[in-house]
Amino acid sequence: MKICMLTPRFPFPENGGDVLRLNSISRYLKSKGHTLVLVSFTDYDNSDVSSAKAIYDKVYVIRRNKLGSLLHGVLHMLSGKPLQCGYYWSSSYLRLLTDVIEKERPDMYVSHLLRMSPYLEKLGLQAKSVVEMTDALSKTYSMSQGAKGWSVNKMAYFFERSLIAKYEDKVIADFPKVVLVSQADVDYLAQRNERSDSLCVHTNGVDCLSSPSPSYVKEKIVFVGNMRTLQNQDAVFRFVNEIFPKVLKVCPEAKFHIVGAQPPANVQALASDNIIVTGYVEDLESEISDACLAVAPVHIAAGIQNKVLVAMGCGVPVILTSLISKAIPELVDGDNCFIRDDSDEFADVCVRLMTDSHCRDNVAQSGHQTVLRGYSWNDKLEGYEKI
Repeated sequence: MKICMLTPRFPFPENGGDVLRLNSISRYLKSKGHTLVLVSFTDYDNSDVSSAKAIYDKVYVIRRNKLGSLLHGVLHMLSGKPLQCGYYWSSSYLRLLTDVIEKERPDMYVSHLLRMSPYLEKLGLQAKSVVEMTDALSKTYSMSQGAKGWSVNKMAYFFERSLIAKYEDKVIADFPKVVLVSQADVDYLAQRNERSDSLCVHTNGVDCLSSPSPSYVKEKIVFVGNMRTLQNQDAVFRFVNEIFPKVLKVCPEAKFHIVGAQPPANVQALASDNIIVTGYVEDLESEISDACLAVAPVHIAAGIQNKVLVAMGCGVPVILTSLISKAIPELVDGDNCFIRDDSDEFADVCVRLMTDSHCRDNVAQSGHQTVLRGYSWNDKLEGYEKI
C-alpha cells in the first residue's frame, strides 16, 4: 500500500516528540512493506532531505511563508476556525499535495496532527484517511490557564481552546479513524462525542533501551523536552523556582540540565553555574544516561510524556507528577518511579536519589525493566497499519 504522510513540520532533525512519533510510525509502516510518501512544510531551505529518504520513499517539501501563516491564522480565528489550522494553511501546499496525489496515486493518507486534516477535507479524502491527533489539545489548552505568568503561548491557548474543541469533534465525526496516545484522552473526547468509535489508542514507545549505567554523575538532574511548548516551559520554571532551591540547600553542587530544542530567551536566561541550558542535542541518550535522576514536574499535559519513557529507557530514575503518571499504568510510586505533586516532597525525593545510591539504582533498574517489557515502538504500534 502507498501511504501519503502530511506533516506541518519537516521531521528532521528529530528535535521534538511530535516528529519522533511521526518517524516512528513511518518506520513501523515501512517495516510492514508499505511505500511512504512525505509531503511536508519546511521552515528552512536546507532541510535534511537525505535523512528523510532513509524512511520515506518519496519526499516533497515546500517552504512555509511565515507572514502568510500569521495572516491565515488570524483570519481562521476570526471566522471561528482553529488558529493553528489557519497557521498551517497554504494554497501552495494544497497545490503541491494535489500534484503529488496525481503523480503518486496514494492508497491512504495520514494527517500528522489535527492541523493538516483541512487539506484532506478540502480534497474530499476523509474516507481514505487517518488523523494522527496524538493528544486531546482542548484538554491541554484548558489546563494551560493554570500556568503561572502570562505569555504569547498562553494567550493563544486561551483563544484557541474552544475553537480546537469544536474542530476535534468535527474530525472525530468526519474521519473513520483518529489516533491518540492515551486512553485518558480517548475517554475525555468520547464524553462529548456520540460517534466515538473512530477513536483508537497507539501510545508512544522508546528506542533508547540501554542498560542502566553503573556510573553516573550524582549531582546531575535532567529535564527533557522541546522547549518551544508552554507546558515544558511551565514545568522548567516550576522546578527552578519552587523545587531546585530546596535541593540546593542540601546538595549545593547539584546541576540542573535543561535538555531540549528551541529554548526561548527567558529559559536561556536561567543559565548559571547550577543550571545548564543545552538546546538541541544530537545524541539525547548520551546526554541523559549519566544523570542521577530526571524530573518531570509537569502540570499541563495530555497524552503520554516521552520524557518519562526516554529517561526510564536510559536507566535514569524519574520523579513525575500524578497528572502525567496516569498515562503509563505500569508506574508504581517508590518502585519504578516517584510520583510527587507537592514541591517540598518533590525536592525531598531529588535529594534522596542524589544521596542514596542503593535507592537510586533500584528505582533505575525497575524503571528500565518496565520500559523494556513493553514500551518499544514496535510493541506500541503493533496493528497500526490495520486501522
